[in-house]
Amino acid sequence: MTAPVALEARNLVKDFRGFRATNDVTLPIYEGEIHAIIGPNGAGKTTLFNLLSGFLKPTSGEVRLFGERIDTLPPHRIVRRGLSRSFQISSVFPTLTVRENVLVALQSPTALPGQFWTPLSRLETLGARADEILADVGLGAAPGRLAADLSHGEKRQLEIGISLTQDPRVLLLDEPTSGMGSEGIARVIALVRQVARGRTVVLVEHNMSVVSELADRISVLQYGSVIASGRYDDVRQDPRVIEAYLGEEAHG
Repeated sequence: MTAPVALEARNLVKDFRGFRATNDVTLPIYEGEIHAIIGPNGAGKTTLFNLLSGFLKPTSGEVRLFGERIDTLPPHRIVRRGLSRSFQISSVFPTLTVRENVLVALQSPTALPGQFWTPLSRLETLGARADEILADVGLGAAPGRLAADLSHGEKRQLEIGISLTQDPRVLLLDEPTSGMGSEGIARVIALVRQVARGRTVVLVEHNMSVVSELADRISVLQYGSVIASGRYDDVRQDPRVIEAYLGEEAHG
């Protein structure tokens, strides 16, 4: 790769009471790429994601964002340095409208008081940006709908929109197509391609057809270690990957 490294794990180890969830993970993620992290259940994908985004602190090793060490920083400071993430479990406010969810998220890096009782009307200075984000994620026609009334796929679109409010240079997506039918998956694939323009995207994803369509490179975890990394067509033929994760699907 000739692109600069955007996000990098260096010798990351995370232990939980004697159990090693990540084992000496070194992983460069290059600027402008879509990078998928895959592996069987229990491989350490979620732990690695939480280490990269600052929600867990490593037992040893480092995480660097555009060369700056960030594993010593709290998550909100990591966000302000250009890294944002979504979560596998829905993290929207169900009693707020679609637009209000985005407005609340837009408030955090501004000088407006960060108080839950701040009237939403005070956030209208951010309204134009909120409308732009909703259009970008395909929810421009639904600003007044309650988040609780959205379909599963639409909630995913809203969550990605919320992640974009911080204008991240690196976006981490945790299982973006989980629980979706084919129509929702196609919509999210198109959305990820769109939001990847001009930024780096890292995703954990179980659906291998999604990975093959989206990822420029993939890394495969097994027992907390990276066993292969590279282009999908190359990695899927690695005997260690076939044995660990892909199985017969790799020959399909």
